[in-house]
Amino acid sequence: MKRYNISKPVEYEKNGAKKTFWANVGTMTEFEKNGNISRTIEIPAIGLKAQVFEIKPKEDNSPF
Repeated sequence: MKRYNISKPVEYEKNGAKKTFWANVGTMTEFEKNGNISRTIEIPAIGLKAQVFEIKPKEDNSPF
């Protein structure tokens, strides 16, 4: 299992210099089981808990 932070940059000024603070807004967790990988993203502030899937081209089997 791997965990990742989801962060949003917040810019501010300190002693006349621009700085960036990375505020954590959620997490992504990656699981591996039997050679398959699944990912879950969670952002509590908006009540989001969802699965993350790789974008793969679809096979076009339609006659149109």
